[in-house]
Amino acid sequence: MDVDLRGPGWVHRDGVVARGRAFDGDDLLDASAIAERFADDVAGTESRTVVPRADPHTAVTAAADDLEGFYAAVVKDRTSGEADAAILVADGARSIPLYYGTHNGSAIVSDRGRVVRDALDASTDPVTESEFLLTRYVSGPETIWTGVRSTRAGAAVRIDDGGGIEPTTYRDHWPDETEPAASTVSERPASTLSEPAASTVSLTGSRSPRERLESGLERAFDRAVRIAGDRPVVVPLSGGYDSRLVASEFVARGHDVIGFTFGRSGHPDVEVSREVAARLGIEWRFVPYDAETWHEWYGGPAGETYRRAAFGGDALPFLAEWPAVRTLVAEGQVPADALWCPGHTVATPGERLPRFAGRDTPAGDEGESGESDAIPPTVDALVDYVRRTHYSLWEWDDDRFNAAVDERIRRGLLGDRDPDAVNDAASAAAAYERWEWRARMTTFTNGDLRAYEDAGVETWLPLWDPAYVRAYASLPRRCREDKRLHSELAVDRYRAAAGLGDADTDDDPDRRSSGLGPAEVTDRTLAPIDRHLSLLRHTPVRRFTERDGRWDPPFLAPRGSWGERGSHPLAWDAIVDPAVHARLPPARNLYAIRTLAATNRIGLGDPESVAIDRFVSADRDGETDGSGRARLRLPTETDGT
Repeated sequence: MDVDLRGPGWVHRDGVVARGRAFDGDDLLDASAIAERFADDVAGTESRTVVPRADPHTAVTAAADDLEGFYAAVVKDRTSGEADAAILVADGARSIPLYYGTHNGSAIVSDRGRVVRDALDASTDPVTESEFLLTRYVSGPETIWTGVRSTRAGAAVRIDDGGGIEPTTYRDHWPDETEPAASTVSERPASTLSEPAASTVSLTGSRSPRERLESGLERAFDRAVRIAGDRPVVVPLSGGYDSRLVASEFVARGHDVIGFTFGRSGHPDVEVSREVAARLGIEWRFVPYDAETWHEWYGGPAGETYRRAAFGGDALPFLAEWPAVRTLVAEGQVPADALWCPGHTVATPGERLPRFAGRDTPAGDEGESGESDAIPPTVDALVDYVRRTHYSLWEWDDDRFNAAVDERIRRGLLGDRDPDAVNDAASAAAAYERWEWRARMTTFTNGDLRAYEDAGVETWLPLWDPAYVRAYASLPRRCREDKRLHSELAVDRYRAAAGLGDADTDDDPDRRSSGLGPAEVTDRTLAPIDRHLSLLRHTPVRRFTERDGRWDPPFLAPRGSWGERGSHPLAWDAIVDPAVHARLPPARNLYAIRTLAATNRIGLGDPESVAIDRFVSADRDGETDGSGRARLRLPTETDGT
């Protein structure tokens, strides 16, 4: 067995290789201690093990279930007989993926998917490659390369030289709280989040949903503060609630915080981030993006190195914050030993949680068509919803792939559960959130940690801490819809940390024309006039050179125009040569274009690299459809790309 680990921070101890940090109860373990913990449990000598465990896979799985943090491990199985074997462990957020495969009687394990692909000389798989092209990630343990697999969140996988693969899920995600009566749960829209929370009503004598979520949040940030120690914390501040919640919790604990953002001055994300940092009284860094620097970043050797290392064949590498993190570190704008805490959260699937038909569907709950957008709480309806919602980077029409992807979605929704497990709105919501947890969040979204890894910094995800995940999973469905209770908590915690008082009043001079107070405003609700005034209100004098003396911010394009070349707030479409853009179908976003490049269908800087019409076609009438999207010809077994 060949174990080839390329990333930083791996520690070898007695047949175990580990990386990261985790809590074992109240004990904080570094990578060395994590390795020793697994080695002790496999050997049956760990002090808390009364009876030695004969099965290493069982011992490793039990140890992984005890550990709560962000880490990965490769544990040698010495009881495997003639064939070499190992157990691969991923935490519940899959913060550090491992890739593996077997070929000609030998197994290979790496933290780089390409290393395994090259060892196996693997070809592409038409089903998983199609899935990647349509979503920008692969929903299961497979990659786009045949025989190359990856660890899943909360799983321990035994692999041996004989080709045996045995995965075990030790930590699943299936929100299962029995739903209370609707009257006990907040039904308020996001614009009224500052009102007292109806969701603080106790349920059947137990702690209320609000109390449970607050308890999980406290536990998660108590741990995060211990991880940070006396180091400052760096928070990528966006215009939403999640990152301001992270910053607010550290500020409330008296911790040194540095916020940063990136893009074009005047972009709502930038201006809300600027305001949040000012109100919290924390340092703020801004990395401006433009077309010229994107050419330098993406096309240079650093960009190529990052993309090769970060693309494991299962998720498109993140680009958005990659240049900013590198710039801040290279220029010494943040301390070298700082802990970086992105605002990724288990609550995100609530943004896309479908509404379910039934007695709890409010009257008048209708979409733009005037018809209800609620779906039946069944597995088949969920499969259709996932396919329509997530497999949408390109238009496509392929019955063979339709059948294959439906089965993949079904497995992601249910895991080992019987289809009868989905029988009402509560269980249907749990199944959907499980699919997002495994397929999207812990594969694609948490994959942006590779950008931080590339810059050589340490990360921690407080809102993915298992304590917060458990608390969130205990919430009734109506508290999770639209991230309702999570967002409510974020607003209240930010208001307290920023000293905005218990509630903003109608005579508050800072209240926006939208009716939102400063604690509630986001990048989606910031008015154009506030984008103009933000620099004056919230930026120190030393930063007034940011816009080269201009009054108008360089970015004021409305959200609806961001798909037009040159109009995106990150300016990142400059990585695509104009001639390549001209040959592509209209209204393609950069994610769709980059999936073509990642699968070697086009070169972003080479318009002659491949014939576009070989894999993109017009509809039956010879024109693109009403959405402006051309159809993607999905890969087949005979596709030579």
